[in-house]
Amino acid sequence: MYLRALDVRGFKCFGEPFTIEFHDGLNVLVGENGAGKTGVISAVRQLFNDSESGKRIIGEQDFYKGFEAGAFASEELQIQATFSGLDDKDATAFDEWCGNHDEAKLTFIAKNQESRGRFKYHTYGGHEFTKPLDPETLDLIHCVYLPPLRDAESKLREGRQSRLARLLKALCRKELDAARKAGTQTALEQRVGDFNRELSQSDDFAIKLANQRIGESLKAALGMHLSQGTLIQFSEVSFSRIVEGLRLLYFPDLTNADPTQFRSLGENSLGYNNLLYIASILAELVLEVEEGRGEETYLRLLLIEEPEAHLHPQLQLRLLRHLKTEAEARGIQVIITTHSTVISAAVSVEHLTHLSNEGTPTAVPLRKTGLPEQSRRFVDRWLDVTKSNLLFSKGAILVEGIAEAIVVPELARIVLHAQGKGRDSLDDYGVSVINLGGIYFKHFMQLFCDVTGAQPGDNVPIRCAGLTDNDPPKSVSTIDDGEGGKKPVPFLPYAEDRRLGDNPALELQGPINQSQFARLFAGKYKTFEYDIALEGGNLTTMLNVAADLWPVQDGKVAGNLREYAKRDFASMSSADKAPFAGALLARLDSEEIGKGLYAQALADALLARPADFVVPEYIRLGILWACGLEERPQ
Repeated sequence: MYLRALDVRGFKCFGEPFTIEFHDGLNVLVGENGAGKTGVISAVRQLFNDSESGKRIIGEQDFYKGFEAGAFASEELQIQATFSGLDDKDATAFDEWCGNHDEAKLTFIAKNQESRGRFKYHTYGGHEFTKPLDPETLDLIHCVYLPPLRDAESKLREGRQSRLARLLKALCRKELDAARKAGTQTALEQRVGDFNRELSQSDDFAIKLANQRIGESLKAALGMHLSQGTLIQFSEVSFSRIVEGLRLLYFPDLTNADPTQFRSLGENSLGYNNLLYIASILAELVLEVEEGRGEETYLRLLLIEEPEAHLHPQLQLRLLRHLKTEAEARGIQVIITTHSTVISAAVSVEHLTHLSNEGTPTAVPLRKTGLPEQSRRFVDRWLDVTKSNLLFSKGAILVEGIAEAIVVPELARIVLHAQGKGRDSLDDYGVSVINLGGIYFKHFMQLFCDVTGAQPGDNVPIRCAGLTDNDPPKSVSTIDDGEGGKKPVPFLPYAEDRRLGDNPALELQGPINQSQFARLFAGKYKTFEYDIALEGGNLTTMLNVAADLWPVQDGKVAGNLREYAKRDFASMSSADKAPFAGALLARLDSEEIGKGLYAQALADALLARPADFVVPEYIRLGILWACGLEERPQ
């Protein structure tokens, strides 16, 4: 049995009906701030008795209220959970929640009517309301919530709510039940009792003297008949009080250490205390599974907000993979929210759900975007820490290589300059530039649109622009090489002599550009750098950048590049500029420079925003599309 779906209306940021689907095992909710991730967790918590943080109490701020002028809070909020995968035992235990259906439902409804500081609400199980909920049925679901700003040290500290005490009670549950029925003490209680008897009979001078002094003081103050006897012993003797007084200490590693070497958790790092806290909760949930407590718990639900808190990347990876393993092996459903690109890159798209909120909150499980199996495996391996930025952005620009990834943000500053300060960079619009490392648009744009139409699915509702090259034939003729052979003549296209390239991504423009969220923009001529070079007077800046990068010992090449740069390219035709653009391209492809190094230097030069620098149309349109400023002309 697992929580399959959650339907919410009128709660938090969910004004209109909102649905999010989960699956058994691990679920990772990603998206930018304000997308509704915490709202989802709060809605789940509202339904259950959270054993760790207590049940949520409905407050005025829980009722949805829009930001438009004169907006009123919703009159009612409703949260409904749907459970799937019920076996025969589940169906029997939750019979009232199922009725004649295969799935169980649990519904919470609250009215925006405050009375004596509380809001009226009721909860019922079933596909329609027949009678109020039986609280004992709700207790069959064990829900644990870990907030984002959790104080792990206080949770692990000794006391009645100590995680250590709870785990020990769970571990000794059978022994406690047996001792209670037999009217005897547990082994731990017997040991502490024996110790106290030994202590009371001890010849220890300090203990005997302290007990004697207290007795004499009482006798002097109250007299023989009103005084009380005293006995010094070790704390309490009940099992609960004993384990609640125990402390958890730590040592930096798992090597053998003397007990005196262990230290208080207050001296430990925040990150490791966080891991100890999560480990203690998992240990308790796993114990329930191992002991087969089906009669008590039918669903174990672990909610964690930002598990990455205080953890460096490698620990984030290990924790996430451990949560996934335990969830699958032990039948624990885990739902986490994260802002960590490390975590989002560590799991398959099968486990990721993207949330966005552009007026209306939307949740899209990436497993339902229609990715063919080959593409899914490709995306899983491709989503590293940098590329998974697209899961937290308002828009994305997919590019083929490192050069585009470096230069496009600076070209965007030129394109967006007219929008004014504070709106003149991709960062201002929450747009990420993602390097695909090749022409793999077919695989990745499937997240945002139906590329092939073969497997239609839901789309991630953020704007995605792809930038690709035309890639025409590299040569169209040959000439004598002077040694009796032939050598190819590089094809240098220009406005009057353009040829459609054989880039396979160009065939995807039709279906992609008809979609709602994605566009694929292609260069007119050849490659990224070549197309930029043919615009306006860009060659002046670009040639000077190449000259500055060329090795000093080969001053002739650098000198020639600087001489070329003196021409008035802005007034030249594209045909006249083509040879110079070709010469530049040849230098960039050489070992002396390389496209990556050149891109870095060109980006630095563009920081000065040369007044005459012209951004090619396909790049300009891609930037505007991703920022939501302009749609591509049809």
